Amino acid sequence: MSDLRNELLGRRTPAMPPFRMLLPSGWLAFDLSEENEDRVISQGLARLAASGNGGMSATIGPMLRDAFASLRRQNGFAYAIPGEAAPTWAVGPASIIGLKRASTPEVTLDDVVMHVVAEFGAAPLGGDERILAWAETRTVTVQGEQARALTLNYLIPIPGTRRTQAVQWTVTTACAPDLPEDAPGLQQWKLLFDVHMATFAWVQE
Repeated sequence: MSDLRNELLGRRTPAMPPFRMLLPSGWLAFDLSEENEDRVISQGLARLAASGNGGMSATIGPMLRDAFASLRRQNGFAYAIPGEAAPTWAVGPASIIGLKRASTPEVTLDDVVMHVVAEFGAAPLGGDERILAWAETRTVTVQGEQARALTLNYLIPIPGTRRTQAVQWTVTTACAPDLPEDAPGLQQWKLLFDVHMATFAWVQE
């Protein structure tokens, strides 16, 4: 298993206690620094070229830049992706994003919780009241083909903030639009990340 800790992300996440969480085998975790942005994009474009899809670089490169910028605007602090040693996915490629969320005068975290419970059936993960989990799906277009994007969300309050700040982990994958919700591969994929998110823990210094 890979181990994700905020002190190993290249910098401490501001105003957030240290934490640790197990990631799937072969996964790599990064912070959202410009140095890591350049490295990940370079590696991604090199893989495209090696696979004979180098012509997509002019499109994919700016898209990745925009994605990094968007995550930083949303208080993103970490992301993780499968490395070359990671097992082949039964459903499709996946990523994990870590965001810091905070109440605003307009929308509190309690408002967010009430919304996702009503809209998506959010519930404590495996009965663990520390982690609120829910799933969302939408149709997207990937390289001209329709696909279904599945997003798993996990909201964890930050201790000592009286439910005004939280960490949100978002796991995303794309699968065939006609893949049944009860398909074994899809259910196993969901279970895998539920198990890994359940290992999240704040660490005493």
